[in-house]
Amino acid sequence: MKLLKNRNFAILFTIIVAVLATLFGVGRSLNRLTRNVEAMYYIDVDEYGIKQPDIDHLLSNRANTALALLPVFDNYPELKDEADALRAARQELLAAKDIPEKALSNARLQQAFETLAEKSGRLDLSERDRNIINMHSDDFSGAQTAILNSRYNRNVSSYMDGASFLAQALKPFVFVRPPQAFA
Repeated sequence: MKLLKNRNFAILFTIIVAVLATLFGVGRSLNRLTRNVEAMYYIDVDEYGIKQPDIDHLLSNRANTALALLPVFDNYPELKDEADALRAARQELLAAKDIPEKALSNARLQQAFETLAEKSGRLDLSERDRNIINMHSDDFSGAQTAILNSRYNRNVSSYMDGASFLAQALKPFVFVRPPQAFA
């Protein structure tokens, strides 16, 4: 009991509690900031409250567009290997669990699509099939352009910009996971 009445111990104890409470508070705030930034991956609302196409939705559009193109490519035996690669890349994208994994799968889907589009461009396709491919290619490319222009990665790279000096200084000590970039 004498220890609790010791003035030096009381001051040290107060300092330790204050430091731990500060670290805990900074950690919670930065983790909340991370969650808010990562939420934009799934639901993107601009500064005026208008819903924008989010990356998750755009990836779903790309996967659906690839699926819509596959029956056309399956009609041409010369494109079998490339169509199978596109199918596999689509499945990989659908199975991806986290944001970096989805980014890598999206890059593979893009590569498979470009290879298939290039090879199909050298073949003598029917007018109907060429029109279907062109229509879906525009959708596929448009979704990729929207992903590249998304505010998400800019917000990931600048998520600490609005944080206080104290939060930036204590970040290494509070075990905060930064938001995952889609890159």
